[in-house]
Amino acid sequence: MLACAVPVAAQPAGDAWRVRFESGALHQWQTDLDTGGEVGVDAWSVLVGADYPALSDLRLGLSFGYGGRDYYFDGGSGFAGLRPWSNAREARLSGTASWKADERWNLFAVPTLRWFAEDGASLDDGQFGGLLAAASYRVSDRLSIGPGFGVFSELEDETDWFPILALDWRLTDTLSLRTGRGFAATRGPGLTLDWTPSERWDVSLGARYEKARFRLDDDGIAAGGIGQDTSIPVFLGATRHFGHHLSLSLFAGVEFDGELRLEDADGNLIDRSDYDTAPFGGATLDLRF
Repeated sequence: MLACAVPVAAQPAGDAWRVRFESGALHQWQTDLDTGGEVGVDAWSVLVGADYPALSDLRLGLSFGYGGRDYYFDGGSGFAGLRPWSNAREARLSGTASWKADERWNLFAVPTLRWFAEDGASLDDGQFGGLLAAASYRVSDRLSIGPGFGVFSELEDETDWFPILALDWRLTDTLSLRTGRGFAATRGPGLTLDWTPSERWDVSLGARYEKARFRLDDDGIAAGGIGQDTSIPVFLGATRHFGHHLSLSLFAGVEFDGELRLEDADGNLIDRSDYDTAPFGGATLDLRF
């Protein structure tokens, strides 16, 4: 997966700039909607970012990302028959702050501005912002843990809160349990079990809650409305490291408890549909220097 939510382990302050480039793509195969028809999704994302040591115990960073989610609805009845939306585009600007308060405590914050809207709608109409933050306490050389939270404004002027567990637990020299990662525009908490059999390979098993919410154009059944896609993906991934700077990851999994919602411009429900367990697969490329 792509786009880390909140860093959970202490990172050395260092004395140099760090620059990264990330890109990824995901394909969710078509699956049945419980109200009739089918839905499939293609998603992609690119991100560039950099961080630097503002102080000996403080790193600050900035990143910009752009991506999209292309939906394919088949069937002439139910939710699919509405053809509620097609392709959505998203831009995001995020800051990062990582402060080593003392030998035990590390504080992290990721303020974000995002613009998420269907093709044909203005990105400005899909603007929202939020903050991910956590405090991590180093219990031992193998375990750091602490509370965190996420808070995001919503398109209908409400606020979405959710808890985060900031966790970095080295169970063995090769096995770790950590706060999970998400793909591109999605947000929500998760956990990942990482196995590192060698310096060149990582294998990951993860699960998380994901939510994508975006403004619709003025031509569909819900002119200027809101589309929403939520699910719980469970995935298995393998990462190949090519030296210290380049890595390639392949992942596959299934999405559980999927739900699509169609709302009007004020956030009032027009229609909704659950969708069956959906297989997905994809790849990410990560370059850091």
